Amino acid sequence: MTFLFLAALAGGVVLFVLFPIFARASEVSQPPTAIAQERKSLGEKKERFYEAIKDVDFEYQAGKLSDADYKSIRADILAQAAEVIARLDEISASDTVSAPASQEKDSVAVRQSGQSAPQSTEIVSGTSCPACEQPNPAGAQFCMHCGNKMTGPANCPQCDAQLQEEARFCNACGIAIPA
Repeated sequence: MTFLFLAALAGGVVLFVLFPIFARASEVSQPPTAIAQERKSLGEKKERFYEAIKDVDFEYQAGKLSDADYKSIRADILAQAAEVIARLDEISASDTVSAPASQEKDSVAVRQSGQSAPQSTEIVSGTSCPACEQPNPAGAQFCMHCGNKMTGPANCPQCDAQLQEEARFCNACGIAIPA
């Protein structure tokens, strides 16, 4: 009787230990789609650009870069990051519009036709940077060319009171204004 109990217990332990190995092997996982791979690659690039911006800012603050070099390098990095973010937005927009199977067909058809994919962030006139006067996408908080902060909110989101450009709190209701 004790022998049967120990054998059953040992069998249970063996099954418990080996279950994850066999469960993964039995689940047929499909390889990631081209869009999923591109999304992952673009996400990694975006993170590298953010790190590069932090590094350039640090080098400038440490006095290792001149003003002209800093602005030039930072503008180049921001322009490249804006392209990556625009492509990520384009992929996200296509995910919400169509089914995954049709996404793959559409992206392959665009690549085979040699046409460029449509841009999701249109640059609208009237949203130019106050520092460099370059056009930027509508609703941009920072210039994608020079990195300068665009104008802040004109009205309080809660009470609709007029705000000063650099206000962090509303004078009328006291709510914190998002940066």
